[in-house]
Amino acid sequence: MSDENLQPNVLDHREHRFAMVTKSVLDDEKILTKPYEKLVYAILCMYADNKTKKSFPTVKTIARKAFCGESTARAALKRLREVGLIKVVPKYHPVHGQVANTYILLEPPVEFSESNEGATQRREGYSLD
Repeated sequence: MSDENLQPNVLDHREHRFAMVTKSVLDDEKILTKPYEKLVYAILCMYADNKTKKSFPTVKTIARKAFCGESTARAALKRLREVGLIKVVPKYHPVHGQVANTYILLEPPVEFSESNEGATQRREGYSLD
């Protein structure tokens, strides 16, 4: 067997686009209780501009990427807004009214870090007692 076959395939991020998702949101076990809420957040992160943190996917696109219905995607967006992870800015057309939304990713509230301290300690072998 040659040495080439023994080398693991290393992911080269220079050639592949990737999305960064806030660790405290993914690690959360108390605030976001439904998997599609985290998935919708990750999808918004995937579409977000790295500098402005603005994201423009349609609800239809979010639902398709999350393998859920549009009402489920809307419920997840509502929850993300309620817990302070996103700001939703409606876009209006003079004749047609609201036509789209801009989603702005916000710094996760401190509750996300606090809700994850126990989970991190358990993973690292610390006791909470």
